[in-house]
Amino acid sequence: MINVRTYSIIKSRDACFAAAPYKGVDLPADRREGLVFSAPTFLFFYHGLIAHKRAAESIKPYLFNGLVNFRALLSDKNIKGGFQPGRVYSRWLNEIFATDEGVENMFRWSGNIQLTQSMFKLMDAGRLDYFVDYYLLLRFHELSEGNRGTYNFYPLQEHKGQFGLGGIACHDTPVGRQLIADINAVLDTVRRLPEFRETNSRWLMPPGQSEQYWKLWQDELLARSD
Repeated sequence: MINVRTYSIIKSRDACFAAAPYKGVDLPADRREGLVFSAPTFLFFYHGLIAHKRAAESIKPYLFNGLVNFRALLSDKNIKGGFQPGRVYSRWLNEIFATDEGVENMFRWSGNIQLTQSMFKLMDAGRLDYFVDYYLLLRFHELSEGNRGTYNFYPLQEHKGQFGLGGIACHDTPVGRQLIADINAVLDTVRRLPEFRETNSRWLMPPGQSEQYWKLWQDELLARSD
């Protein structure tokens, strides 16, 4: 399905979505209505820039202490970025995409087939310098395509000190509410299993962030039971 229609689709039937923001914190109010949410099932760090290595020198002037000032970068018309209109990013980026004039210079993409693969192909062809997404997408691409070392991931200054919790969202119906109750009943045990922790960290923990990641897992994720 098309990413931007995720929540309207699950609200049209007895359905759930397994990668929603916890309690819908990053969703606009209209998308949050009519949903019920599980306790957090995963922890992640927010979107950054997935950029081709040839763009490193162009991005460097906007890089401070390892973080890119995204608003400042958008003012540079010589650097071409991409994003998906209508998609839920973070509440900080949603505001930028809705109001910043620099977004007009960005490439917009949509569809429901091989979205991420298409963005990497556009970068390889020199039509894009970067696109906005999660570290997870870069890791999956590198593992599946075997071309490590071609791209960089840059965290954003707009997300400094922030992290995200994710969970399962279901349509707010008797079926959806019962399913969320059943899920929450087992999550306290499941989230402590080594296999569950390893699966999450394999995809969602950026290099060099293990200490911070596991502290947040203990203090923030495990502390929430509904």
